[in-house]
Amino acid sequence: MAYRGKNAVVTGGAGGIGLQVARQLLSNGAAKVAIIDLQDNLEEFVKLRAAHPTQSVMIIKMDVANRKGIEATYEEIVKTFGSIDIVVNVAGIFNDKDVQRTLLVNLGGIMNSTLSALQYMNKENGGNGGLIVNMSSVVGLDPMFIIPVYGATKAGIINFTRCLGNDQFYQRSGIKFVTVCPGATMTDMFTNFTEKIIFPETSDETYKILDRLNKQSATDVARCILSVLDKEKNGAVYVIEGKRVFPLELKQQWTGKEHA
Repeated sequence: MAYRGKNAVVTGGAGGIGLQVARQLLSNGAAKVAIIDLQDNLEEFVKLRAAHPTQSVMIIKMDVANRKGIEATYEEIVKTFGSIDIVVNVAGIFNDKDVQRTLLVNLGGIMNSTLSALQYMNKENGGNGGLIVNMSSVVGLDPMFIIPVYGATKAGIINFTRCLGNDQFYQRSGIKFVTVCPGATMTDMFTNFTEKIIFPETSDETYKILDRLNKQSATDVARCILSVLDKEKNGAVYVIEGKRVFPLELKQQWTGKEHA
């Protein structure tokens, strides 16, 4: 994908992987980037704008779990930018103790942002089409017993995105959908980790598991996400591990579908 002149939206862009994705998009020539996040990071936003004075960086403080708020946010972005070409949904939290909030942010937030973006990107509605990338996790593919709630939301993201990454829908909408599943990445998720798990009796074992994980930087993941954008393979699912991108071949399990 040629990024020059493209308009992009990044959720969860105030820090971690989301902020690095915004930086990579701007560094690769995106004309306008909107960052949606509930958190403030004024210092980094000032640096971002200073590094890219000829490009537009729009900051909107909004909770992705707020469906009405996200719908209004996309309306505001389109009024300012004119159109949207790329959406990268990164926003997410880890707190298995707060089941409802985790569901609303991780899975609900991805759905809210994706469905709101569709209204403006869909060619049937006068949009230009484009590409939506939703961030899941390797724990959405392979179960990890210490984080069942978080893992469930990430598994849901994969299926939601694959459902939309359908060639029939693409023919009508002009929008491609891709899922990325990073491995362990050094972000705020690891802060006070054992205080947020639902089985405190497993704390010692949890620390051992975390210590053994191969960890990567948010910058490495962001670079891999941009390489995924370049591939533009509709419905694809990728694992990001150790600065590399691995495409997954997910086979159909259910054979009872209606005949073509």
